[in-house]
Parts: sequence; structure tokens; C-alpha cells
Amino acid sequence: MIKQIVKIILNNMEDVLILSGLACAAAATFQLSFIAGLYVIGVELLGLGIWFTVYPPGRE
Repeated sequence: MIKQIVKIILNNMEDVLILSGLACAAAATFQLSFIAGLYVIGVELLGLGIWFTVYPPGRE
């Protein structure tokens, strides 16, 4: 069970790191200002939406 979870995480490590970085950037911006944090979240979600539209998950 644990080995399967680790394998899934390792197979998607770049996605995990990208999402972790986006979360850290959003958290740091929320520390500065709530409104700025909402803008950062909006830009991140827009960027991810565009990315997944151009490169859908599961398609090689």
C-alpha cells in the first residue's frame, strides 16, 4: 500500500513540486495582503486551466 503511494508520487513528482511551489507563493502573498492573495490564486488557477487545456492529463 505505502509502496504504491510512493510510486504514484514519484511518477508525478514534477506536478507535486509545481503545485507545492504555487501553494507556497499563494500562502506568502496572503501573508502580505488578502486581496493580493486572491489575485495570485486567480492567476494560478487561470494558468493551470490554460495549461491543462493545451496539455490534457493522460495524453502523451
